[in-house]
Amino acid sequence: MSVFRFHEYKTLLVTGTTGFVGKALIEKLLFSTPNIRRIYILIRAKKGSKLDERFKKEVLESPCFDRLRERHGSGFNR
Repeated sequence: MSVFRFHEYKTLLVTGTTGFVGKALIEKLLFSTPNIRRIYILIRAKKGSKLDERFKKEVLESPCFDRLRERHGSGFNR
């Protein structure tokens, strides 16, 4: 059984999402395994920044997600 087939219809928890490996893992899972049920991410707060702002700035706006942006267009942020 392949790794991606194993994750189909599963709910996952990913920590370290703002780091390089965390972003790469999420991008690969979203790009290659469209049938993942849900991905929860754990982001710790940093002094002076709100979690949603940190998620947007450090994760969503990362170049790591460019091919997902191309695939989904304006629906990417949903």
